[in-house]
This record gives sequence, C-alpha cells and structure tokens, in this order.
Amino acid sequence: MDILLFAIYSAFCFWVVFLEGAHVLEGWKSLFLVDHFAASLTAQELKFYVVISWLGALAIFLFTALGGT
Repeated sequence: MDILLFAIYSAFCFWVVFLEGAHVLEGWKSLFLVDHFAASLTAQELKFYVVISWLGALAIFLFTALGGT
C-alpha cells in the first residue's frame, strides 16, 4: 500500500515539477492541493516547494520500506 501511495504522490509531483502543473496550480488553485500558504507562490516557488516535499516523502518512504522503526 505504501508503494501505491508513494507512486501516486510521485506522479503528482512529476506533473507539477516537470510538466505544466505548476503553471496550472499557480494562484488560488494550489490552495486545495498543496497547502494553505501556496496561494501566494509563483510557479517557480511552487516547483521548489514540491521538490522539497517530494524529497522528504522519499526519505520517509525509504526509511519505512527498509525496516526502520
């Protein structure tokens, strides 16, 4: 189940960072999908925020997948 959730989150992050997702979500639309303060972020700032959260999610996924407690 963890792999499926991480894969879905990774697909969303890939869309935001590498495709036109950041431009689509820029402004008030990011309020619902990213976070409450993201409504004031530009597309570049939104990409940076998503990359940082993606790396954090990867670290947590790897820690749990490799048997960390």
